[in-house]
Amino acid sequence: MQIILKCPGCGAKLELDVVQAPGGVRCGRCGREMPVHLTPAVREDRVVDACPLCVGSDFYVRKDFDPKVGLTVVIIGALISAAFYFFGLDLIAYAILACAALIDLVVYSRLGDVTVCYRCHAEFRGAYRRTGGAFDLHTADLLEPEWERKIGRR
Repeated sequence: MQIILKCPGCGAKLELDVVQAPGGVRCGRCGREMPVHLTPAVREDRVVDACPLCVGSDFYVRKDFDPKVGLTVVIIGALISAAFYFFGLDLIAYAILACAALIDLVVYSRLGDVTVCYRCHAEFRGAYRRTGGAFDLHTADLLEPEWERKIGRR
């Protein structure tokens, strides 16, 4: 299992090796020490039952897709389409928009899932059984401030 932790101090992404994970991790950017608590299920890549950073048990599953890449594809398609639309080539302009959306959809559908912690936004990738549901805004609104108070951001 691959785990990406987000540093509570500076927001840097830190990769954690579950096989040789120590009892803590030090951020390379700000030097903050973070204790890490790995459960046996996480170590053995069976299921994500507790977050190693915030020790929370609330997770959601999303596609392992960088939204910035998807947005970039759509924006480039829209700009090219706008140029054709400006010159009166409406059908080509709409076809380019459709192609950009189709490329985005194909890439999105071929990617795997990633489990994310609601509190600290740690990401979990691996062959484990997915138990989290879809993202719930109400749950995020309750749990994110709790974590921010714990780390001293609020």
